[in-house]
Amino acid sequence: MGRFTRSARVACVLTAALTITGLAAAPAFAETGPNLKVTATVQQGRWLPGDDIPVEFTVTNLGDATANHVSGAAYTDSGPYFLIPDEEWGDLRVPGGTSFAPGESRTYHLHGSFSSRPEGTPEVEFTASGELDTDGSDNSVRVTVPLVPAGTTDRMGGHLYGDRDGDGKPSPGEDLAGAKVHTIGIGMSQEVVTTTDAAGRFAFEGLPVSRDFTLYFTDLPDGWVPPSSVGPLRLDGSGANTALEIKASRPLTDVLTETITLDKASYAVGATGTATVTLTNTGAKPLSGLYAGCDPAGSGLELDVPEDQWGAFGPLRHAGELAPGQRLVLKVSGKVPERAAYFGQTGLGCYIDGSGYVGGPYAYALAKVPGKKADAKGQVWTDKNGNGRPDAGEGVAKVKVTLSEDGVHVLSMAQTDANGVATFPQVGVGEYRLRPVGAWTASGDTSVSVVASPYGYGDWSLQVTAR
Repeated sequence: MGRFTRSARVACVLTAALTITGLAAAPAFAETGPNLKVTATVQQGRWLPGDDIPVEFTVTNLGDATANHVSGAAYTDSGPYFLIPDEEWGDLRVPGGTSFAPGESRTYHLHGSFSSRPEGTPEVEFTASGELDTDGSDNSVRVTVPLVPAGTTDRMGGHLYGDRDGDGKPSPGEDLAGAKVHTIGIGMSQEVVTTTDAAGRFAFEGLPVSRDFTLYFTDLPDGWVPPSSVGPLRLDGSGANTALEIKASRPLTDVLTETITLDKASYAVGATGTATVTLTNTGAKPLSGLYAGCDPAGSGLELDVPEDQWGAFGPLRHAGELAPGQRLVLKVSGKVPERAAYFGQTGLGCYIDGSGYVGGPYAYALAKVPGKKADAKGQVWTDKNGNGRPDAGEGVAKVKVTLSEDGVHVLSMAQTDANGVATFPQVGVGEYRLRPVGAWTASGDTSVSVVASPYGYGDWSLQVTAR
């Protein structure tokens, strides 16, 4: 015992020599256990604040044992903060994390966003971690998110045309010149305005990038009706919105007329009023899909007409039809609501519209609802500093002011105090006109609504200038 044979001693010496010289070594092998590796890819694009930016995040267990309690996270290393909501992470965010079997790989389709656009390039680190990971060097990866640089601008432009032939596309002679084009985007403090040229073209330069620009049009020639608005339009510096085609349409009023009359000039609250609505198709084509929309402002003062009284023209049916040249009379009835007594008026106001039409006619008829009274207080003032509003010292003293329904026949008269304030006491609720007497003349609106509490509009205001 304790002795080697000669052959054994030779073998040991030879093995040691080979190890020292590198000709032979002990077998190499990886450490056993779980080993997580991650990759992340951000979808390329011209991303703006508020966009949902897709990210593919893949976690793979390269090890020979199950990886437990695996969770994922993203950290903004530099630039604007990149937020990925917790629910996007799925089982990587559940309490205690999730597990990956040996060799298992899963891809998570994440979405993140930026809330603002400060300076700097967004650099985001995506990571996954789990228990007893044998190699942490590949547990995270850093990516750059391609956010449009701060200060980037874009241009927008297009063509406004009147679709006279109804083919849905611009044709020779349909260009609309001289129309005002307005646009505004998220983050802008005021809109930008331009005018279409002789060819109906418009252009905006140097607009700040934004996910949500809106276009609208005013002052179109010859009664053409534009779309209510165009948007949201995305401006990300790519110039994608420089050839917009904007269609304007002829108003339905070209071929459809409407009148409304009431059976009485005055009603009591709770009484039934009857309205006669007359529609006439003056055009050469049939009209279909029509409906009546009443009390569009939602005032709550108008006759409460049940929907079924409108028949095919009901606001929920949209089935009214008129042949070329046809005149149709609709009679509808409704109760006078209690709210009308506080304003002194009721009636019926309806527009006629339909699918595929714009600019339908609107007609209304009013009746009195007498009974309640209220004080009508206000100020007579002159605009000394030219700022368009009454200021201290601008009230005009000792001015007589008349109140009338028609601007001519005086119902009441009052005189202003030292501050230009006058009161018409206990006037029947309703609509009136104001008029100064003597050395002053009214400028601007002279109407006043007398409304009983608790619906009062506040004091009236009458601007005057010296004769």
